Amino acid sequence: MVKPKGKVLGKGRELVLTPDQRDKLREYTKGQGGYQGLCDRVRQGIKTKNGKLVALVYQEDMARILEAAAHGDEGGWQALFRDIMAANP
Repeated sequence: MVKPKGKVLGKGRELVLTPDQRDKLREYTKGQGGYQGLCDRVRQGIKTKNGKLVALVYQEDMARILEAAAHGDEGGWQALFRDIMAANP
């Protein structure tokens, strides 16, 4: 798993994803914008658990996701994570 340099990742949180969300997440690992590393870490943390796709999202990444969602940041990856978070209360 790719980890950010010099950061303590902390504990993780499991999020259930749909296959479509996993595919969209893969798309956001390419391109430019500063979010590719975050999306790639989440994507690499996806495992199948009890027949469901479950991503382990580290605390540092979860904080960034929640901040973007709380501030209403516009963009594809933010919208994707808002959808994922809505399904994982």
